[in-house]
Amino acid sequence: MSGFYKGISGLSLFISIPFLIKYLGQEDYGIWILVFTLFQWILVMDFGIQSSLKTKIPVLFHQNKFDLIKSYIKITYKYAIYLALFIFALFVTFICIYDIKTVLNITTHSKNFIYLLFLLNVFFFCINSIAGIHKSLFVAYLKGKYAEESLAVNQIGSLILIISAVYFLPNINSEKKLLLITIINGGFCLLVNTFYSIRFFKLEKINLKTKIKPPKEFVQEIINIGIRFMAIQLGMMLFFTIDNYIISNNFSPKDVVPYDTVTKIFQLPLMILYAALSPLWSMFAKDYIEKNKKNLYNNFKKFNTYFIVILCLIFILYLICPFIVSIWIKDELEIPKNLVLYIAIVTSFRIFTTFYSYFLNGIGKLNLFIIIILFSLILKIPLTNFLIHLDFGINSVIISTLILMVIWVIVIPLECYKIVKKLKLEN
Repeated sequence: MSGFYKGISGLSLFISIPFLIKYLGQEDYGIWILVFTLFQWILVMDFGIQSSLKTKIPVLFHQNKFDLIKSYIKITYKYAIYLALFIFALFVTFICIYDIKTVLNITTHSKNFIYLLFLLNVFFFCINSIAGIHKSLFVAYLKGKYAEESLAVNQIGSLILIISAVYFLPNINSEKKLLLITIINGGFCLLVNTFYSIRFFKLEKINLKTKIKPPKEFVQEIINIGIRFMAIQLGMMLFFTIDNYIISNNFSPKDVVPYDTVTKIFQLPLMILYAALSPLWSMFAKDYIEKNKKNLYNNFKKFNTYFIVILCLIFILYLICPFIVSIWIKDELEIPKNLVLYIAIVTSFRIFTTFYSYFLNGIGKLNLFIIIILFSLILKIPLTNFLIHLDFGINSVIISTLILMVIWVIVIPLECYKIVKKLKLEN
């Protein structure tokens, strides 16, 4: 069901893109991608608090510490509010010091408008980072389908509102269009997140009235795990989304569009599989606590078998991608040679490593994963710049990702098998 809802969500996103390009134009759509990508990073700037929920709550359930769970959820919301306020203040300070318009090579709008656009987006992203905690809670309670259902409702509703804007407000100026899309994206998301937050607490019959306070050792452990999760999330986000900024800086915002368009096509299977795999995060935690070695090996074996089918489907998508682009985007897009192939390979690598990284995340064994991501981040920009100088064009960003991910594909699964094998020694 998680995969089904993610499919609906991804399809809605897929359909919305040509409407956005038509409504905003390629230049402003490129700007919107830069804005939206930047604030996706804010969602992971929670010091891993939400990710910790998915790892620690199954452990507390196993230990029958239900009052501690209530207290844990309560402090999660408390810390999330503090962090949202801090991030908002930090970003306001940042834009007062740096000229974002110049940094992102934006030439079509005034400095004041770009500041307003970024401030409005950071506000919505910060408040939705709090309201969206329900998604991690649903996964922690092994009901991840509701988290994906909320995302599907949000995406479908946003699509309807975007289409309405295209047909009912086509003649407003470009700046008002960008602001309208911002309000649609952030405002409707807030409504959906609020509804599903209420639904979670009603469905699980949870109230946060408890006099128990988590021990200092417990809070310290959560913060330590959370910081490591944040390092992984932020590293992953930077590694896979910095491409748009490299392209914008070295070429132009308009050149982001063909790269982003092909990437979006391959995001659909990626999103579906991520959603289908997401419940495994907490399930892995449960099996590891119970030292259920057989279950863990069976899950590894099943995925390795299914991955052959996944590769075949990605290959088919690679073959039909140019045709999809031609009927999907009415404006002619010049797609660099071999870009589709490189993105297809990177998509395969991401799916394979995501499964095994969910195991590491679920059991809290994060150090090796952090080292790999930091190593990749350090090399990403210089390697990309080197490839740009060799005249690989915008393909440089995806080729550098592909080269670095070879390390992920080898090291991460080996670490997972090594950890499971050690469980036998502990029995």
